[in-house]
Amino acid sequence: MTKSLPHVTQIIAQLAKPWLLPWGVGLGVEFMGEKTVEFVDESTTKILNEIKDTQLIKTEAMTEKLQNMRAEAKKDFLGDSEIAKEAKSQPTKIRDEAADRGKRAHAAIERFLQAKDGTQIDVDEDIAKPFKKFIEWWIFNDVEMVEVECPVWSEEGEGYKGRFDLAANLKKEGKDTLYLIDIKFTPRLYDDVKWQLAAYFYGWKQRTNYIPERAAALRLDFTDGPEEFAVILESELYVHYQVFLKLVELWHLIND
Repeated sequence: MTKSLPHVTQIIAQLAKPWLLPWGVGLGVEFMGEKTVEFVDESTTKILNEIKDTQLIKTEAMTEKLQNMRAEAKKDFLGDSEIAKEAKSQPTKIRDEAADRGKRAHAAIERFLQAKDGTQIDVDEDIAKPFKKFIEWWIFNDVEMVEVECPVWSEEGEGYKGRFDLAANLKKEGKDTLYLIDIKFTPRLYDDVKWQLAAYFYGWKQRTNYIPERAAALRLDFTDGPEEFAVILESELYVHYQVFLKLVELWHLIND
């Protein structure tokens, strides 16, 4: 049954992500700006060297040289030039690099969760910061693991499936509280995370005998800033789940 069901992330991906457009444009502009500075620096140095060597100041040869450089710049920075193509590819390149780092960070944390006490977990340098943040968060909250890499599925809304990172008891207000936790490596938490957590929360609740009290996104980015633990209570999760079920119905309406 579960093989034919759409994944939670597939369902949410139906919605447009308006924040991606300015992000992508910004990357392209930043790349073109860097290339422009490089071109100007190289060109200026070249001109100064030729003036120094040949004394071509205010001559027809120098005028021709500048015109040729202007034409070369237009060719390099416009249309289908390699620089223009590379600028257009920056969002995809950065997205894929971030996805790779996120996958490796996820894998390192999963190895930690499944390892025996005292086992050394080696991580690549570029994912060391989020991994360290997770360990510190784990120790500070006195976490008691219940389940790792938790599969969920549901027949509601014609059905969906998914997998979240961790179910665990955290010490809160002097008692153990069961949390459903999904780990993120994004620069910030977006609105679709709420629908995703709600889908996992109710799917897992239907699949198991556990009764989670809260869901949370644990954001661990690659900077020096602190982790972010965004908690959502069930009263709010229920509202987000109703929105998600409408998206499930939409997915089946389009794809079935």
